[in-house]
Amino acid sequence: MLLSAGVTTGWHLAQVAQQAFGDEICLHLCDTNPHELVPAAALGGAFHRVLPLADPAYEQQILDLLRENHIDVLIPLIDQDLFTWAADAPALQALGVRSTAPLRHTAELLSDKKAMAEFLQAHGLPTPPLVAPEAMEQGRAYVEKREVGCGSIGLRTVVGGEAYTLHPGSILQEKCDGDTEITAEIFNAQGKLRVFCRERVATKSGVCTKMRPLDVPEIEDYIRTLTGLLPCPAAFCAQFMQHRGRWNLIDCNLRIGAGTAMASAAGFQLVRAFWANLCDQPVPDAWLQPDSTVKAVLRVYQEVVIR
Repeated sequence: MLLSAGVTTGWHLAQVAQQAFGDEICLHLCDTNPHELVPAAALGGAFHRVLPLADPAYEQQILDLLRENHIDVLIPLIDQDLFTWAADAPALQALGVRSTAPLRHTAELLSDKKAMAEFLQAHGLPTPPLVAPEAMEQGRAYVEKREVGCGSIGLRTVVGGEAYTLHPGSILQEKCDGDTEITAEIFNAQGKLRVFCRERVATKSGVCTKMRPLDVPEIEDYIRTLTGLLPCPAAFCAQFMQHRGRWNLIDCNLRIGAGTAMASAAGFQLVRAFWANLCDQPVPDAWLQPDSTVKAVLRVYQEVVIR
């Protein structure tokens, strides 16, 4: 069962499930929007309109749907749901439902940006330093971001010396001095660790719309160290920028991201591998071998008609 199926990621997940695993997967889609406003609903399958995450009855509604529809696997796609539906959530274990979210401890350390920065710094992994508002240097640029959030929501740049108040639930970090932002797409299962790096050439609402494949061994080594320190999901992504001469981890999405489809288009079939792993099928190395002839992947709109 796919939560938040109306997001961009939901479309790609449902599309690959239908095309490559139609005989193995019976997909249920959930979203707060009605059926006709969820693109993935055009691909067919069961659809459930659910309550917003903040509604007190939300969790029980999802548990009821899992029980009534005999769901085997739950797939959360937004960061807040990673905590509620962690892989070791007692309510899911009681139902015998597997979650693709990380263990709660991992989510607490890497989905919360303040905890992530403190954890990475404690282990010598580069990440932009946290800064107290009163410690801002005159004229220096800093970035404010939400402790838990995605899609650049709540992100803003502030300059030391200007009037400034930190918003509740946000952190302040040094602004990276590099301009290039890279997303690492990661497969971490079946004894394989494969990393595909793509430069975010252009974005809209925090989601990549133009990318270039890159080979960045330093980032691959970083991910290898990180996955050695913490149990991480089978498929996830992380964002990096250069700061003080090194690649710094600036965000970690412990789930498949909205831009992952662009990696698939370049030959790194992370979503296909994700579904195969859930179905206990082997993932051939060829699925995670990027096409070396691809210079860029561009995203355009697609019209989806729902009846």
